[in-house]
Amino acid sequence: MGGGMGGMGGGMGGGGQAMGGGMGGMGGGMGGMGGGMGMGGMGGGMGGFMRIPPQREQKVSVTTVCLEHGKPDPNPKMAYTIVPLEVVTKDERVHVLCEALGYGQVAQNTAQAAAWNLMDDLSWQTLAAKNRVESKYTGNVRWFSPIEIKAAMAVVREATRIAESRTPSESSESQSLSSDSLSSDS
Repeated sequence: MGGGMGGMGGGMGGGGQAMGGGMGGMGGGMGGMGGGMGMGGMGGGMGGFMRIPPQREQKVSVTTVCLEHGKPDPNPKMAYTIVPLEVVTKDERVHVLCEALGYGQVAQNTAQAAAWNLMDDLSWQTLAAKNRVESKYTGNVRWFSPIEIKAAMAVVREATRIAESRTPSESSESQSLSSDSLSSDS
């Protein structure tokens, strides 16, 4: 599956993809999986990362979003390569978005709409009209509700504000959202 995901994945995204996870795409440490779906997220939302010894496997549940609209849905049979989120995007707004998702400050579907708007230049009108399910028998099911689109618009505005307020030296470090929170009043 080529490309790179900026975190680790699974939720719903470009058709099921997800954006970054326990290893932190955007808010954490190691970001990224190389399946062609950008991802990022989880950061330190788990209260510190656990130690997994070499040659051992551990299942970790993470909330993620797709950073590359239109890529195939991820699945457990795909081989992934962990890469830093910076390999997938240098857009500081996406880093802020993934941090917020990882810390549970943004709902997954809201973050997904924001991610596709930022990464893939999908307009809010396009996102609002996007169907998750299209069936002549059961009807269409929208990917995003009107409330999720409005919330995603607000998240993008706030992520832009936070990204612009960060200095170049701050943005290169992994930074806590304790001072730059999407839920803060500004």
